Amino acid sequence: MSIRKSAFAVAIAIISSLIYALLALTVDNQITLDDERAIQTLGVDDKCVNSIGSYEAEVQCLISIQAAVQAIGEKTYCEVWIRSHLNEPSEFLRRNYGCCVDRARFIEKAARYYGYETRHIFLIQPKYSYSLTNFLPLNQASHATSEILTVNGWLGVDSNEPFVLIGADNSPDTYRYAINNLEKFPKMAPQEFYQERFDVIYGLYSRHGNFHGMNFPGPEFVFSELKWNWQ
Repeated sequence: MSIRKSAFAVAIAIISSLIYALLALTVDNQITLDDERAIQTLGVDDKCVNSIGSYEAEVQCLISIQAAVQAIGEKTYCEVWIRSHLNEPSEFLRRNYGCCVDRARFIEKAARYYGYETRHIFLIQPKYSYSLTNFLPLNQASHATSEILTVNGWLGVDSNEPFVLIGADNSPDTYRYAINNLEKFPKMAPQEFYQERFDVIYGLYSRHGNFHGMNFPGPEFVFSELKWNWQ
C-alpha cells in the first residue's frame, strides 16, 4: 500500500472514530420532561428554589437532594449491564433500586434543574501507572459520584453515602483533594474503600457503554466536562 493510501486509510479511521464517539458515545445532559417529573418527587423545592448565591443555602439544598435520592430503594443493587435498564431518574424511580451510577446521575440532574453547575466524577483504582491503560482491564474498584459548584467552589457530593466534602473551615473540597487528605474527612465512607489509590476522571460516565443514551459499546462521556481533567 502506498504512503498516500495508508495516510488516507488512517484519516478515514480517525474520522470514523470521531463520528462514532460524537453520535454514539456522548451523554446527553439535557433535563427532559421525565427528568423534571422525577425531580419534583424529591420534594426539595423549599430548600433549593432560589438557593444559589448563599453558600449556606446552597449546601442545605445539595444535602437535601442527596438525602432524597439516597432514600430511594436499595442502594447497592445494580443491573447496569442490562440494556433495557436506563440509568436516568425516571427509570431509577420505576425500578426502585440502583447504585452509585443511578444516584450520581439523579443528583446531578436535580442540581442542574435548580441552576447549579455539575461535573461527573469517575473514581477508578488503577492497575498500571499510565491512566489510559486502565480503560482496558475490568473489575477494578470504581465509584461514580459528583461535584457541584457553589459560590465558594466545587463541592464533592457522594452518591451512595450521606457525606459531602466540607472541610473543618466549612469550605467545599473536591475528590482530588479529599482522597489525598483522608484524615481531614472522617465522615468519608467507607474509609477502607478510599485507602487505596484512585484516579479521578472527570466527565467519564462509563468505560464500556450501556449506562446512558444509545447503549453502544465504548466509553461514554460529556465533552464539556473532560476539560476538568487538565485543570
